[in-house]
Amino acid sequence: MHRKPTYTLAAVALTTAFASILACDPSPSAEQADRKAVANQQAQYAKGQPVPAFDWSLERELVIQLYNARNRKVATHSVWRSDTGVIEGDCPSIGYGIPYDTSLTNPLAPSVHGGASAPAAVALGQAEPNGVFASTNTSATFVTCAGPGGTIAPVYVESKVTVYPGPVSIDHDTNRVTPVGPSAVSISLD
Repeated sequence: MHRKPTYTLAAVALTTAFASILACDPSPSAEQADRKAVANQQAQYAKGQPVPAFDWSLERELVIQLYNARNRKVATHSVWRSDTGVIEGDCPSIGYGIPYDTSLTNPLAPSVHGGASAPAAVALGQAEPNGVFASTNTSATFVTCAGPGGTIAPVYVESKVTVYPGPVSIDHDTNRVTPVGPSAVSISLD
């Protein structure tokens, strides 16, 4: 004996509702349409105005030279100012000051929480060419003030610090700093 299937009213209503939902809006969402438009525009730029490739980069060369200068013992002069620009202090210094949260070890190393057996993939910071992990979130600085007999006094400064690559004259009445001698650092682009 062959039985005919019976449909309940609820099943028919559910099937009809689902079909009408699919038929109502076959177009992509506005966000998907925007993404597609941007991708198409970027593809056009890539054809009409491709990203240039250079054999040499002035900015890269300057960064290399700055790393070289920062890794030499050079006489500098550091000046720090309040948030309103008033000179709060200064000292003859060695080098270029070190941001307070510069680290010898990676401060972004992943850790395992909640007993997970393997950490999730994360992007980690990388050491700079000078072997330290650069500051990412502070304006506080250790200023390396030059003391007698070649000593260095690390002064912790939370104000904004400007380090000059040579001797300066400071006029506290006018809040002016003026270079008065040759720079201890020079960059050559030869």
